[in-house]
This record gives sequence, C-alpha cells and structure tokens, in this order.
Amino acid sequence: MKSSFSKWPGAWERHLVRRFECPQYFEGAARPTATEIAAAQLKDQQELSQFHSSLETLISRCMELTDETSAESVVAVKKELDACHDTAFGLATDLTDQKNAIASLNEIITSVMQKALDKTDTPNRLRLMQIEAARMEQLHRLEYPIVCDLLRSVSPIPRGEVTGALLAESDTAYKAVLEIFDNDRKAYLAQRIDIIMADLDSHSHKVQAIRKLELLHKHLPVIPSQPDAPATKDKPATV
Repeated sequence: MKSSFSKWPGAWERHLVRRFECPQYFEGAARPTATEIAAAQLKDQQELSQFHSSLETLISRCMELTDETSAESVVAVKKELDACHDTAFGLATDLTDQKNAIASLNEIITSVMQKALDKTDTPNRLRLMQIEAARMEQLHRLEYPIVCDLLRSVSPIPRGEVTGALLAESDTAYKAVLEIFDNDRKAYLAQRIDIIMADLDSHSHKVQAIRKLELLHKHLPVIPSQPDAPATKDKPATV
C-alpha cells in the first residue's frame, strides 16, 4: 500500500498518508484504499495544473504594470501574488523556482508601493512595513504542509480528524499550527487530545500525545483564579 503514495504528495493525498501512517489517532477512520489514493492524486494534479495556469496569467498582469497604473490595481495584483505564493507551498511537486519568482515580483511591487508613498507619510510607511513583517512570518509557517492544509478554503482534513492530524505531526509543525489557532480552538483541541489519549493502547503513542498536550498548555492563556463570592441566602457560594 505504501508504494501507492507519491514521492511528493499534494494536500489531498497528504492527509491519506497521515491516516495510513498513524491510524491510532483517527477514530473510526479506515485506512485509505487504492481507489481513494488514486482519486486524491488526481485532485492534487488538477490543483497543480490550475496553479500553473493562474501563475502564467498573473505574471502577464505584472508585466503590464506601469507608472500610470492606479494604486488600487497594484494592490490587487499584490494580493493575488500573495495568494498564489501561499498556494505554491502545499502543492504536489517542488515549486521552489516558482516561489522564488513570485517573491521577486512581490519585492518589486512592494518597492513601487513604498516609493509611491510620500516620504512624510510615516504612518502608512510603518503600516506597510508591519504588513510585510507579518507576511514573512506567515511564509515561514507555510513551510509546514499541515499549516497549508488547514488554511485552505476547502481543507482536505475533515473537522473530526484535525486533532488526529496534529498528533501525527512533528512538534515543530504542531507549534506552527498553534500560532494560527485562537484560544477557543486551542481549548477545544486540548479536550479532543484528552479523549483520543484515553483510547490509546501503546505507551509510546500516549507519550507523544502527552507531549503535544504539554506544548498546547504553554500556548493557552493563564486565567487568574477569582476569590469565591461570599455565601448569601439567595446565592450560595460555588462548591
């Protein structure tokens, strides 16, 4: 079965690999069949083909930008470049050259936007720098496929299998995901890990789940304890 998987799986096939390699974390999820793997590979190849087509169109649009192009149009192209760059991280092949090309185009457009701002417009210059800094952090997180898969508009990971997928990841990739989760989602994740951990038979698997839970608690906010309210006739103190 393992030989049926691609050397460089895309998002849809990648989740089947997780289920195959770590079935203990996926409650009720049967191991993927050859038919499921073939269907996932087809989806991934279709997405790769769409990416190449979109990138070609986008590069043409970049080449058409001039000094007379409106600021709104430049910003629109930049947003599309960012989205295209994000997509490239999770596809079913090595797109290093394409990502480098997109990054170079983005640097040129960002430079144009900076030059377009008045030198005295400090607030907007600072805002642009902050946006680019946040963008660099996002690109770093996208180096982890699990982050790409979870941020997609249509994720290949079913809602009920997100916790299992995270338990199957390395600590480094897991921590990258925690950076994009809000506190409510982290709290829910902690509950789900507890439930899955209770059903694990292997000691090594439990140790891995405990490790993930410990990392998660480091990211959860510490809620200061509140003093108990004095008991009254109408409202007794909480026990």
